[in-house]
Amino acid sequence: MQTFASSIAKVFYGTLIHSLSLKEVEYISSGLLFVDTRGKIAKLLKNVDADKLPEALEGVAEDKVVRLTEDQFVIPGLIDTHIHAPQYTFCGNGHDMPLLEWLDTYTFPREAAFKDPVYAREAYTRAVARSLRNGTTSACWYATIHLEACKELVQVIEEQGQRAYVGKVNMNQNSPDYLVETTADSSVADTRAFIEYVKEHNASTVAEGSSARITPIITPRFAISCTGELMRKLGDLAKEYELPIQTHLCENLNEIGFTMSLFPESANYAAVYDDHGLMTHRTVMAHCVHMKQEELDLMKTRKAGVSHCANSNLNLKSGLAEVRKMLDMDMKVGLGTDVAGGYSPSVLDALRGARSVSVARDAETTLMVSELFYLATVGGARVMELEDKIGNFVEGKEFDAIVVDASAPGSPIDVFAHDTVQTKFEKYLFVGDDRNHSTIYVQGKEVRLPGAASARK
Repeated sequence: MQTFASSIAKVFYGTLIHSLSLKEVEYISSGLLFVDTRGKIAKLLKNVDADKLPEALEGVAEDKVVRLTEDQFVIPGLIDTHIHAPQYTFCGNGHDMPLLEWLDTYTFPREAAFKDPVYAREAYTRAVARSLRNGTTSACWYATIHLEACKELVQVIEEQGQRAYVGKVNMNQNSPDYLVETTADSSVADTRAFIEYVKEHNASTVAEGSSARITPIITPRFAISCTGELMRKLGDLAKEYELPIQTHLCENLNEIGFTMSLFPESANYAAVYDDHGLMTHRTVMAHCVHMKQEELDLMKTRKAGVSHCANSNLNLKSGLAEVRKMLDMDMKVGLGTDVAGGYSPSVLDALRGARSVSVARDAETTLMVSELFYLATVGGARVMELEDKIGNFVEGKEFDAIVVDASAPGSPIDVFAHDTVQTKFEKYLFVGDDRNHSTIYVQGKEVRLPGAASARK
């Protein structure tokens, strides 16, 4: 019979920080967090004095214990609810253009190159590694329309160890001749083939007792690029396979006008997706900048989630999303980097952008530190419908986490004698970067990025 000690793979002793709610960050001093061999949090103890540690470990071997320094703390992994993998190749370019012009000038030509699976693997290897290095343990990835390249993205994510939703993009109208699917049926056929590929991949790679880290997600690019027939069939596909859905909503005023000219029978932009079976409790809607009250009400009724992409919305001159209003309605809201509309693949940057947007909208109701951290962790988990698995350190959840070192070599953070655990944590949120990420874990396993000494163990 397996004992408790033998079921434990790793134990962390020191400061643990996580979100309990929008308003409450819990700072656990002298915490003892046990991770079992399935990658789940087996037990969490608080305020364990050093002299009580041998007893509290319950026989767990010392070589399994990670003792944190006074400048280190463990936080849940960051969650990026909206990022375009192929667009990482031009991250930082084109921010002097509005959305639709930017798509035509930068996005579509670069995405066309992913017809070549070899090129796709090289680009995706860099994109996923950068995302992970920045502390993103879970991501909602957009790929392209190319089936073979989408498979390469799945392979890269598997090799590097991230948790991910991966979407084969659908677009069969109002798209360049060099980047368009010929019919709704061909688009759906490739999407079905991709779903089956991920299912087979998971069946062959997921260990007994563990859950799959990679999930296919239905991904109509946006209503402009999809016929009604295609969107209806994608809605049916999502229902058939019980899959999440991701797309863009109300990002830009010109985009909204164009969409409504294509679908005049729908009451509004959000209703376009709802009318085609694409607005569900597993839908992730990126941006949601220019929302009517009835659109917010519809999303709330359907329990759909919002990915707030502040950096992108500022760069592409889209506008300022009303996140405070969404939170007051108890809508599901997370953060998205929206690379490459956003110039940074870091959720920390998305968090800082969200703060700036909230100040610009209304300085009296700005998002506070507790709320920003919640959006980057638990909020993102809710948007992805994964709050029962990840987001904070609740016993039974899977251990996706970052060991943060405020005094790491080359750290952008300066720690002073007066600093407390809370001030170090806040400095990390607003000043820190990947140099402060000592170790990253997904599902209890340490992530080994390309070029590291060993493979993911």
